[in-house]
Amino acid sequence: MTSALLTEDSDIVRWLRAEREARGLTRIELSASLKHAGTLHDDTLIFTAPDGALTFGSLPETPRAQVQELMRRHHASAPGLGNIELSIVCDAHAPPRIRLTDEAQRQQDAKEQARAEAHFDSRHYGRALAQRVAELLDAGADLSVTVDPREGVSHALWRPGDGTYAEGLRYIQGDSQAKRTFASRDAFIRWLAEQSDDSLAKTEHPDDPRMWGLGTFNRAFFARKTGRRS
Repeated sequence: MTSALLTEDSDIVRWLRAEREARGLTRIELSASLKHAGTLHDDTLIFTAPDGALTFGSLPETPRAQVQELMRRHHASAPGLGNIELSIVCDAHAPPRIRLTDEAQRQQDAKEQARAEAHFDSRHYGRALAQRVAELLDAGADLSVTVDPREGVSHALWRPGDGTYAEGLRYIQGDSQAKRTFASRDAFIRWLAEQSDDSLAKTEHPDDPRMWGLGTFNRAFFARKTGRRS
């Protein structure tokens, strides 16, 4: 996003363009950030020579103060914006490219991109597949897919000792956390028959498309485990 705080006529943009011309550069780029609740500022200048060689520097005192003030104003404009990042690119033969972003906007952009790229099969698994999965559980199988290998956490289907059916998390230490329990075989089959890759992919994090499909069951998994396509 660009910001009303910055235009091609802003002091910092005019300074960058003048610096590029004075040095005979093909491009000059400013990359700046404001982190830790607006208390830590960092900036880097990247100079591109006509032969493509890159050199690096930092802003002089006056332009740096201008950039810091601009970024702090943006940080204070709304609660919860998080870290602020500024990029200004001035090429020899193109208008300046200005991008001022905050953590909240970057998170939202990432979610929207993930949502646009998400494609999951929405066909219900059906009773036949659900019955075959129940048969595996009845035979003592624990069906699981890894959620976090570092923490040893898996998403699992299993039969607890009380004869019910469970869906939830299993831990490498042997503990389990059931998120759903089914009192009977038929209840479990009815539930799984109505699921799909799409529904299971989104169950744990319905509002965060970046997490969809991570450590979740799908039709291909059940087909491998049951040995039959569906």
